[in-house]
Amino acid sequence: MLVAELVAVLERLAPPALAEEWDNVGLLVGRHNQPAHRVLVALDLRDDILGEASELGCDTVITHHPPIFPSLSAVTDDTPAAELVLRAAESRIAIVTAHTNLDAATGGLNDVMADLLGLTVTQPLRPSPADPSVGLGRVGQAPARMTLERLVKRAGEAFDAPRRYVGDPSARVRTVACCTGSGASLMPDAQAAGADVYVTSDLKYHDADRAPGLALVALPHARVERVAMKRWAKTLERALAQEDVDVRFAVTDTDPWHVA
Repeated sequence: MLVAELVAVLERLAPPALAEEWDNVGLLVGRHNQPAHRVLVALDLRDDILGEASELGCDTVITHHPPIFPSLSAVTDDTPAAELVLRAAESRIAIVTAHTNLDAATGGLNDVMADLLGLTVTQPLRPSPADPSVGLGRVGQAPARMTLERLVKRAGEAFDAPRRYVGDPSARVRTVACCTGSGASLMPDAQAAGADVYVTSDLKYHDADRAPGLALVALPHARVERVAMKRWAKTLERALAQEDVDVRFAVTDTDPWHVA
């Protein structure tokens, strides 16, 4: 399989038209006609990820966060970000990114998150203009007899993560909204959707005051997306099953934050 053919498969799973206009997705480093036989799926491109790719003999790395964002003025060893891109090119390792298009797509990271939270009858929290049947975030029905306390516990166990929350722990929860990554901008969408609680990452202190009546559950950004990406990697593996392409999920955890 060639990189161009791998990209075509990825774009069927996560159409680039679903990406936000500010995003940078697709083939970011490498040649379309170079082979793609072994793929490493990772959250970010880091030194250790390139090292892991080289050690495993991977010719392609698929990342969620784009390593060229918003842009690079030069590809040299002057900055860490540019040097990573340069090293990948020198090593002939193609770098492909699926970011907000993978968040929005059917079977993408937001669907994985909603499934892990036990939500049913889900729909997009913010439908995509390109396809209103998908989009950023999800909102759906919580399992029966769910309380905020139980939902917080389930979220922590599903993503093996510490969690913070705002709201009455004994309150009944019927409708839940969620969004992978930094989802504070979708808080008004969660309110408009009639959600009892919104589960996302990177919430700030004053976000608790911005959504009266809406309970909030805050999870670590990288923990949520790493768990979701690992599960989604199985979807990619199935899509490439007839192509003799080996798909691996990175052992390296690229989260720069540590919990003491």
